[in-house]
Amino acid sequence: MVLALAIGGPAPTAAYAYTAAGDRNFPATLILPQVAPADAAWVRFGTQPFDGVATGDVTRQNSFTGFYSKMITDRLGIQFGDGLTQLNRLRTSSVTGAQNFNVLLQYETILDPSHEFVLSVEVGHEFGGTGDQSVGSPKPSATQPALTFAKGLGDLPISYWRPLAITGFTGYQIAERAPRPNMVNAGFSVQYSIPYLVSKVASVDLPSFLLGMTPITEVVFNVPAGRSHGQHTMILVAPGISYSEGKGWELAIEAMIPTTKATGSGVGVIAQLVVQLDYLLPNSVVGRPIFPPH
Repeated sequence: MVLALAIGGPAPTAAYAYTAAGDRNFPATLILPQVAPADAAWVRFGTQPFDGVATGDVTRQNSFTGFYSKMITDRLGIQFGDGLTQLNRLRTSSVTGAQNFNVLLQYETILDPSHEFVLSVEVGHEFGGTGDQSVGSPKPSATQPALTFAKGLGDLPISYWRPLAITGFTGYQIAERAPRPNMVNAGFSVQYSIPYLVSKVASVDLPSFLLGMTPITEVVFNVPAGRSHGQHTMILVAPGISYSEGKGWELAIEAMIPTTKATGSGVGVIAQLVVQLDYLLPNSVVGRPIFPPH
C-alpha cells in the first residue's frame, strides 16, 4: 500500500546485520537498503496511522516482514524477503494479506578500511502478483538497480565528531507495466556510534546500557518518474536507536514521521531484530559463503 516502499513492500530492499570497514561497524538500517550483503536473518515490524481520507478508507497499516541473506562469495550475496500486511479500515473490518516476494543480488565493489568506506551495487526484483492486491501488493512486477554506500568519519581529525557516519542509496525502480509507475528511490542515514566513541575516540564514563547504542536518523524519498498513475511523492523521516552488544544480534527501533499525506497522517513505529549467522554459526553452511575465498 502507500507505505510499502518504506517498510518492506514494492521496492526490493536489502538488509544486513552489520557492515564493517576497518574499525567501523555500520548497524543495520530499518527503512533504507543496507550497504553490503551478509549471512543473516531478521524480522521487521512497522505500524503507521492514516487519516482514512487521502487513502480512501485506510486508518492504519501494519507490516511484518522476514528476510534471509546468504553470502555466495565473500563479496556477492543474495537476499530473500516476504511478509504480511494488515490494513485497518473505516467502517469495515481489517484485511490481512501477503506482500510480494522479493529477491535481491548485491555485490560489494569497494571496501576501503582505512577510510571506513563501502560501496555496493545491487539489483532487486519484486515478483508482482505473489502477494495480495487487497493490501496493496502490486500485480505488475518491478526491478530496481541501485547503489549503496557508507562512510565513517573516524579517519578525519574532528575529535568527538569521529563516531559519526553516513550511509545512503539511490535506485531506479522499473515497473513491468502500467498502472504501476517507475520510481526514483533514494535516502540517507546519519549515525553516531557510542561503541566507536568509547573504543576509538575517548574513554568516556557512561552508563553500561548506553555502551551498545547508536543513535540513527534515516530519511527516504520515493518519487514517481514519468506518469505517476496516482502514486504520490513520499518522504519519511525515521529517528531512533540501534542496540548491539556484539554477541550476534542487533535490535533497533525508530519513529516514522511522515512529511506528506501519502506517507501517513501520524507518527508510526518500526522495529527490527537481526540475527548475525556469520557470528553465531561461523563454521556452518549458513554462516559462511557458499564459495569461500581460498
